[in-house]
Amino acid sequence: MKTLFVALMAVFAFSSGICQDQQKVSELVDIGYQEYESGDYRSAIDFFNQALRRDPENPEAYYLMGVCRSQVGENWEAITAYNRALEIKPEYPEAYYEKGYAYFVLNQFEEAIAAFDEAIKLRPDYALALINRGSIKCIIGKTQEAAEDWEKAKELGSDVPVECE
Repeated sequence: MKTLFVALMAVFAFSSGICQDQQKVSELVDIGYQEYESGDYRSAIDFFNQALRRDPENPEAYYLMGVCRSQVGENWEAITAYNRALEIKPEYPEAYYEKGYAYFVLNQFEEAIAAFDEAIKLRPDYALALINRGSIKCIIGKTQEAAEDWEKAKELGSDVPVECE
């Protein structure tokens, strides 16, 4: 009986440590998010890195890291972070959206469209993804497709660019 009690206490102590570590991870992500909100992207990246050292399977930390990397102009690194988030959580429309935006900034239009396609596939009412995909299509001369995306976004209640010229 005493051996069973000791074994149960060891399991409780181990699982309690895991819960505390997960709490610390979420606290680090929360602090990183606060730093992001205040515009201190480098500090936010540091907190997300700390969280990922404790939990390398945290898609939110990778996603937010990508957002911050994009904010400081490190778009290739941002795309790497989004890809890692998507490996962990394949149905993450926001990660696809931000990945599309990072590709857009890098003038990688086809890759951007593909990322926005995935975001829209997962969330058909994603008006911002429709607007941005339409804008890229306009830039590359696919005016009819751009108009279709913008019309869908307008139906969802979004303001849309005037026209593709």
